Amino acid sequence: MQKSYFDRKVEYFMQPVPAEVERRTRAIVEAAGLAGGSRVLDVATGVGVLIPHILERGVKAGNLMGCDLSEQMLAGARARYPGVFFWLGDFLDFPRSLGPFDAIFFNACFGNFFDQRSVIDTAVHLADRGGRIVISHPMGSGFVAALHKSEPEIVPHLLPAEDKLSEWARDFRLQLETFRDEPDLYLAILRKSPQ
Repeated sequence: MQKSYFDRKVEYFMQPVPAEVERRTRAIVEAAGLAGGSRVLDVATGVGVLIPHILERGVKAGNLMGCDLSEQMLAGARARYPGVFFWLGDFLDFPRSLGPFDAIFFNACFGNFFDQRSVIDTAVHLADRGGRIVISHPMGSGFVAALHKSEPEIVPHLLPAEDKLSEWARDFRLQLETFRDEPDLYLAILRKSPQ
C-alpha cells in the first residue's frame, strides 16, 4: 500500500523544496558529521532530497546509497543523481553485505515504518563502529502527528520521544548523541560504540 501510494505521489515530491525546509534539511545532514570518505545510506530516499547536501559534505557519489520501496521515486532519484547507487525494496530486507555505513539517514520517513524497533535493529547491523543513525524530519514531529492522524495506514507511528530513543540506546548499546524536538525540526542521532 505504501509503495503504490508513493508511486502515485512522485510528481508532488519532484517539486522544489521551500527555502526554509531546504535550510533545515542541510542542517540535518551537517549534524551527522560526515567526512569525505564516509559511506552513507539514505533510507526512503524518495527523489533524493538529502543527496545534494550529503554530496556537499564531500561524500563521493560512489560511497552513497539510497533505498526506497517506490520504483517511481527511485526513477526520479536516478535521473537526478546518476552516480549514486539505489536499491529498491523494504529497508528491513536491505542486504547487510552492502554495509557497513558511517551514517544511516531516516529523513521524513521514520513514522512510516510499521516496526520501528526492527528498523533500529537493522540499522545497528548495517552501521560501522562509531556510525550514526540519524532520524529526522525538517517539518517537525507535529507535522508527522498530523499525517498519522489523517493517514494512519501510511504513517502508522509518531516520531519517537526522547525516552523511547533512550530505551533503544540501552537495548542496542547506542549513545543518544543528539535530540531536538522543535516545532519545525525533529532531529535524533544515535551513535554506535566505536569499540
